[in-house]
Order: sequence, then structure tokens, then C-alpha cells
Amino acid sequence: MVDQGLVKEPVFSFWLNRNTEEGEGGEIVFGGVDPNHYKGEHTYVPVTKKGYWQFDMGDVLIDGETTGFCGGGCSAIADSGTSLLAGPTTIITQINNAIGASGVISQECKTVVAEYGKTIIDMLLAEAQPEKICSQVGFCTFDGTAGVSFLVDWPASL
Repeated sequence: MVDQGLVKEPVFSFWLNRNTEEGEGGEIVFGGVDPNHYKGEHTYVPVTKKGYWQFDMGDVLIDGETTGFCGGGCSAIADSGTSLLAGPTTIITQINNAIGASGVISQECKTVVAEYGKTIIDMLLAEAQPEKICSQVGFCTFDGTAGVSFLVDWPASL
């Protein structure tokens, strides 16, 4: 698009709408940015690893305050295919807390433990096979006598 002169600048930007009640889920702009979707200065960063949209960054700021999470510099990836924030668990948890978000994996884990924890522990103590436990809590189709799980790939060491 740049070589063909179809865009003004060799830049793209994307916005993901956090408000699930609105009809518009997001926007991608090729050749610039949409000033309706950000406040303050827009920061351009060069891609350091093609294929992953990886770039180098300095510290993580929240409300203009340093967090020290990346104070010595680090690499990050802008993945427009997801709205998830991924990284070291401790740091991601702190960032989520600071911005008022909750981790998807953390929430799912808490839900599974709350709903199935006792059953899983009881079955482990009874030395049930992983496939049987999986079936009992509804995560796979194995019924203990026939069938194969299509959702969980159990390591041979279990």
C-alpha cells in the first residue's frame, strides 16, 4: 500500500473498544491514526521483529506514573488479534490491578477451582486417571470406558 501510494504515511493503528454495549468493536486505520480514539501525544515506534509487530519499549506508565516494570527496557508485541495483555504473571497482575482489569486466565482458574476443586481433589486422592477427572467435570468426552478426549492432550508422564 505504501509502494503503491495508497496511504499517506507508512503507519497503521488500531483501536479496540472496551465498551461491549456499543455496536462498533474497534477500528484499524492504514496510513495514519484516528484522533477520536486517544488522548495526548501519539507515540510511533519502529518494528524490531517483523511478523510479530515486536518493538522495543522503555518503562510502563500508568496515569503518567512509572511502574518500573520495564525500566531497563524490554520488547513488546502489539497483537491486534487479541485484547489480552500477556507477559510475566506478577507484572501482568499488577498492571491489570492498576488499570481496573481482571485477568481472563485468573478468573477462569478461580471459577474452575470454586466449582470443581473438591471433585478434582477427591478424584486425585482416589487415584483416578486424568481422563476420568476431565470427563467428570465436563471438560472432555472420555467417559472412563470408551471415547477419547478431543479437548485435552495429556502428557505421557501423568
